[in-house]
Amino acid sequence: MNNIAIDYTSTMIKYEKQLDSVYKKNNGIFYTDLSLASKMIEELDIFEFSTVLDPCCGTGSFIFASIEKGIKNIFGADQDKNAITICRSYVNKANIMVADTIGNDGATTLKKLKTGGVDFVIGNPPYAPLIDGICIKASDYVFLRKVSDSGNNLFVAALLRAFELVKQGGVISYIIPKNFLHVASYNLLRREILREKTIVSIIDIGAYFKNVRGEQIILTIKNSAPSNNFILIKKLIDNEFINMSSVEQNFFTDEILLFNSEHEFSIYKKMKSSYQILKDVCTGYVGRGRATSNSAVTGKDIRKFGYKNIPLPESGNRILIQNIYSAEAGIIAALGGDFDAAETVTVFTDDDEKMCRYILGILHSRLCNFFLYKFCYNNSKLTMHTDAKYLKKIPLSVKDKDSFRSVVDTVCKLEKADYMTDNWFDLLEILNAYVYEAYSITESEADFIDCEMKQIQSKRWLKNG
Repeated sequence: MNNIAIDYTSTMIKYEKQLDSVYKKNNGIFYTDLSLASKMIEELDIFEFSTVLDPCCGTGSFIFASIEKGIKNIFGADQDKNAITICRSYVNKANIMVADTIGNDGATTLKKLKTGGVDFVIGNPPYAPLIDGICIKASDYVFLRKVSDSGNNLFVAALLRAFELVKQGGVISYIIPKNFLHVASYNLLRREILREKTIVSIIDIGAYFKNVRGEQIILTIKNSAPSNNFILIKKLIDNEFINMSSVEQNFFTDEILLFNSEHEFSIYKKMKSSYQILKDVCTGYVGRGRATSNSAVTGKDIRKFGYKNIPLPESGNRILIQNIYSAEAGIIAALGGDFDAAETVTVFTDDDEKMCRYILGILHSRLCNFFLYKFCYNNSKLTMHTDAKYLKKIPLSVKDKDSFRSVVDTVCKLEKADYMTDNWFDLLEILNAYVYEAYSITESEADFIDCEMKQIQSKRWLKNG
């Protein structure tokens, strides 16, 4: 990094630190460091005379990186006058203006910038939910309604505006929340993009920004209809964008999963195509507990196959599951008997007690936790919820009677074994083997899943750590 870049970075950091935390939160302001901005510019392979626009440029890290790359036609805008002043002091070769590019439509912004549609729209748009008085200063009802229907977030509005700013065949590359790929509230816009645009790549950058809840991705879209397109899935590892897999865009119709290898992709297809899902096999209740009494079981009362300070019921048609899920611990659940459950517990019911114990075994298996972590929570290392919408997606193999009986018998033994003793851990490994057998998982697939989960889960869930 040269002296000008060092000085610019120092100024940007100093300015961001002096911004009021409530103001930053309400306006979704999270400045991108020069390192990541430069990597994104490099990834796009922009030609020297391409037109590039960052519509929410802040102090201008993407503009600074573009100039360093040798790009000539660069534009930027932001409604923060002070940020624009800083930006102009370091990037005088660019066309920078104070403007609200989310409140104004694309045609108005382009007119102010004195340019037509641009080749590349890049940046890190603000992301904050449009609630509690936070609003977009726009009079276009149709636009505001679409933002509301598509997730009601500032980044959604910015992404919709980007489609108005970029040329046909141009490219948008934005840092956005990772949960855009699978959260139901975003499905309208997600489906539209899958159907009408070409997704070039998705780069998982994890929890990149400090003091920001959630993880992020870099979504790169070409403003053209997809045609036999493959989405490149990448990951930020050791400060580099690493290729993980490539998946046909038409494979996805709504939720987009980040497969970290072709092996993961093949296991997913096998499980999805070979088995029914839990919601189609078991039609009982799956949802949060509702009891408010002091005697109600809470999430922290539950341990794997039992309870911390409560005797395990001998029978019952319910499973109680800790509602908070972490990749390190996986599912934590026990037979529920007739216990009342508080809101921090997810309740699963089925009239067949043996089915309850079978599902209890499946839930605690490495295979199930691999499926949840990889394909329901999209490789998120943050805590999630074991809500019905995730549990109901779990593939359930119930055709093999011998495997069914073996899993149920092993669960009964785990319930009686002393918790986390050598015998308990041995039984847990036996359970994993029976579950793999029930799902016809090959030895190489089992080895892959075991290796993946042992890297993710806490060592306390392995015998002898």
